[in-house]
Amino acid sequence: MSSSFREGLARISVGLLAGALPAAGARAQSYEFGAPVRNDNFGPGFNFAQIDAALLVYQESGSRIMAMEPTLDLSVHGADGRALTLSAVADAVSGATPNGAVPSDKPQNFVTPLQPAGSSATVTSASGGSTVIKLPPTPGQVAAAALGRQYTVPANVLPEDEGFHDHRAALSGGWTQPVGGITDMGFTLGYSRESDYQAITASGHTDQTFNAGNTNVSLTLNGELDSSFPFGGIPTPLSQMNAQFKTQTSRNKSQAGFVLGLTEVMTRRWLLSLNYAFDNQSGYETDPYRIISVVDHLSGEPVQNLYEGRPTKRTSQSIYLDNKIDWGPAVTDLSVRYYTDSWGVRSSTVELDQRINVTSIAYIEPSVRWYDQKEANFFRYFLVQGQPTPAYASSDMRLGSFHALTYGAKFGLSLSKRSEIYLKAEYYHQGGDAHPAAAIGQLKQQNLFTGTNAAFAFIGYSWDFH
Repeated sequence: MSSSFREGLARISVGLLAGALPAAGARAQSYEFGAPVRNDNFGPGFNFAQIDAALLVYQESGSRIMAMEPTLDLSVHGADGRALTLSAVADAVSGATPNGAVPSDKPQNFVTPLQPAGSSATVTSASGGSTVIKLPPTPGQVAAAALGRQYTVPANVLPEDEGFHDHRAALSGGWTQPVGGITDMGFTLGYSRESDYQAITASGHTDQTFNAGNTNVSLTLNGELDSSFPFGGIPTPLSQMNAQFKTQTSRNKSQAGFVLGLTEVMTRRWLLSLNYAFDNQSGYETDPYRIISVVDHLSGEPVQNLYEGRPTKRTSQSIYLDNKIDWGPAVTDLSVRYYTDSWGVRSSTVELDQRINVTSIAYIEPSVRWYDQKEANFFRYFLVQGQPTPAYASSDMRLGSFHALTYGAKFGLSLSKRSEIYLKAEYYHQGGDAHPAAAIGQLKQQNLFTGTNAAFAFIGYSWDFH
């Protein structure tokens, strides 16, 4: 699975589930509008525990990617401020995904590795409506020939690989407690594994509450080590797409950063949070399955497909401002975020949530989010034959210029004083330039924007037991 899609799916899951979990910095009663202090005990030395179980279903339009992701979270809170958190996630993903090539007014063929030379495995068919091809032997080869997979895309259709499928499992655990005069210190460890990617994460945080419980400052340090081992090996960036198995089989990426936060109770009904985040990545950033078309300089017809290539270093910064205002029967949550990185990507996000108590046991929470992004400095819809090949190039629309609107609503129902069931459904629409000024020849009549429209639903159950 591409790391970009994996991270996007994780953000959806975490963002939706977070609405049912206590805020990390919201320890003072005034931080949780209307929330009662828990005085009952859950066993010796414990105050309460909470279980959250949920299921995310994600579907892109046009029979593209579909994902299902169950999650389970357990948190146990001690009477003295200690807390243990455990989380488990699994997901299965399948469907068609754009391979990065431009459409053409003629059919196009694409090839990927299927079985290495000398393998004794039996292959009778290939997935995604594709066919099996036998590759030419290498000089001196005596073992069985390698096999490739070939799929054909009709004329005037966006090239997509319909054989995409993957699964993932992730576990994480954390511990938090007061230390001396510090309000809170803790750490979290995580591990995620899928068929061609793994991630090991670690973070540590500390926060201090003062000013009669109205001010909280926090610092979180994050680290991550990722390993990519794509099926077929690591292709050489900007080399021609082929079905041969590559010599290099894996590459790593490291990531380190921090988040500095300030939370302030402005009034009895207004909570303000401000975060600054910095992140530094180094290593393999390229999507090994994605290609970019090289087109004829007059006709615009694709003449070659190259594997994409991205820089091996990336630094990013972001500022996030959030306001929560309690109006009595309703709570407004308005946030803005600005992001910038060394690749030239710039983005702005504005999100508005409105929680409305319909009855004493039910609420509805409509939400809307607007996102606008400027492209990376190496983003290209295509490359032109005869022009110098750049050092880096990617046609991944997630690195391009686009805007997106997400809207939906969450409904929650209290089944008892300690349990709740909730349902959230949202729709995501992405828009961009389908006919860029740089289009040439037949590309002027093609839709070159490969953005995503998707619907996702999330159902969950939360239970406090004491």
